[in-house]
Amino acid sequence: MTATLFSSQIGLGTTDPMQVVIVLVAGILLQVYGAKLLVSGGSGLARRAGVHPLVIGSTVVAFGASAPELFISLWAAGKGQGDLAVGNALGSVIANLGLVLGIAAVARPLRFRPQLFLADTPILVASAAMVAFLLRNSWIGRFEGTLLCACLLVYAVFLWFSAQVEADSTVIARIERDLPRPGPSRWVELAQLVGGMVLLVAGSRYLVKAAVSGAEMVGMTQAALALAAVPLLAATPELFVLISALVKKEKELAGGVVIGACIFNCLGVVGMAALLRPVLAPNLNQTDLGILLIATVAVLPLLHAKPKARQVIGVGLLVAYGMYLTQLLSRRIPEGL
Repeated sequence: MTATLFSSQIGLGTTDPMQVVIVLVAGILLQVYGAKLLVSGGSGLARRAGVHPLVIGSTVVAFGASAPELFISLWAAGKGQGDLAVGNALGSVIANLGLVLGIAAVARPLRFRPQLFLADTPILVASAAMVAFLLRNSWIGRFEGTLLCACLLVYAVFLWFSAQVEADSTVIARIERDLPRPGPSRWVELAQLVGGMVLLVAGSRYLVKAAVSGAEMVGMTQAALALAAVPLLAATPELFVLISALVKKEKELAGGVVIGACIFNCLGVVGMAALLRPVLAPNLNQTDLGILLIATVAVLPLLHAKPKARQVIGVGLLVAYGMYLTQLLSRRIPEGL
C-alpha cells in the first residue's frame, strides 16, 4: 500500500505543489518562531523563579527546542498515526545526533561541560535502549508511556539537584550568559510562553499535512516520511538554536541542547504521545532501532575526543546520517495504517 491512504486521512487534500510548498513553509516558520517564543518565555520565567542556569539550559532550552516534535507526535497520535508519532521522535534523535551534532562538531569545536561526560550521555544511551526495548513489538501503550514520562521526571529532578553542587563557577557563568535574555516583565514572558505554544500547535498541524501530501506526490514511503522527512522539517528550531549558538560561540549551550533534546524526544515525546493514545508503529523495524542505539553510543567518543578528532568524528556522523537517509528513501516495505 502506498502513502495514499495515509495522506487521505491527514494530508491537505490537494495535488497542487505550490499550495503544498506554501503551507509547508508556513508550518516551518510557525514552528521556528513558536519554539523561540516558548524558550524565551520559559527561560525568563525560570530565571525569575530562581531556577539554576544549568537546569534552564538542560531542560527549558533543550526541551523547548524539541517542542515541535512533541506537538507533531501528539497530533499524529491523536489521529491514530503511530508510525508518524513514534518515528518523528526517534527520527529526530537520529537527525540531532547525525546531522545537528555533526554540523556543530565540524563547524566549530564544541566544549562539553563535565555533566555531559558523567551523566547526560549515559542517560541518553539508556533512554534510547529503553525505547528500543519497548518498541520490540512495534507497540507502546499507556503503561509504557507513563514509565517513559516518569523517567523524564526523574531526569529533571536529577538535573535540579546536580546543578546545586556544580563547582565550576566559570561554566555556570558561561551558561548563564548564553541563555536567552529575560523579558521586560513576567507578563510579557507568560505571553511569550502561551503564544509560542499556540504557534507550535498550528505549525505542527500545517507542517505534517503538507509533508504528508508532498510525500504522496513524490511516492515516498511512510517509513521515510516518519523517520526522515518530518523529523528533518521539525528539526528546524534545533538547527536555528545551533546556528545561533555557534555564531555567538556558545559552545556549552550548543552541545547541551542537542543531548537534552534527544533525551526529551526519547522519554517525553514518545511517552506523552502514548499517554494520549496507545501507538502502533509497524513500519519502524529493527534496523531503525539499531541505528538509534548506534547514534547515541557514537556520542561517547565525540565527548572524549580532542578538538581535531571531534571534527573527524563529526564528518563521520554526517556521512553515516546521509547513508541512513539513502537507505530510508530506497526502502520498499509493505505499509498501511
